[in-house]
Amino acid sequence: FCKMKKFIYLFIFFFGFCSCSYKPLYKKNAFFSKYAVDITIKSNGKYENNVNLMKSILNQKLRHKNSAPSNLKLVVSIDRNISDLGINKDLFTFGKMLVYNINFSFYDKKGLLTSGKLTGKTTYNIGKNSYANIVSKEDASKKLISSLSQNLTNIITAMDFKRIISP
Repeated sequence: FCKMKKFIYLFIFFFGFCSCSYKPLYKKNAFFSKYAVDITIKSNGKYENNVNLMKSILNQKLRHKNSAPSNLKLVVSIDRNISDLGINKDLFTFGKMLVYNINFSFYDKKGLLTSGKLTGKTTYNIGKNSYANIVSKEDASKKLISSLSQNLTNIITAMDFKRIISP
């Protein structure tokens, strides 16, 4: 009975302390939780509420309550293009393609850290109902902007910069 008891204790010890080999692929970047990032978004047109939506999503991910002021700055430019896809099979609706091009630049105290471009495409249908057309366009636009802003925060927080960031 004593050997069985030792075996159970040894079994619990090994599985309790040595069994977990899981390591997360991505770690939370503590740098962006320490320092506030100033976010500026520019667009040529009004584009519904996309500028506000993108700014709020970026603020949620890149700014925290306890973050200290810094010289970190993210400048985002939004450009939207809408093109026709043609008549659908039902002959009453038309397909439209919505393309957003987002250019971004990330600066610190010393200058430009990184810049790049993101592109997202989606489609929506236009029919005879004007209200449904507006809702369809805004819904497609909102989903695409939220996806692109999420991708942008992932790029910024996971990027390995060539030099040390000086906030």
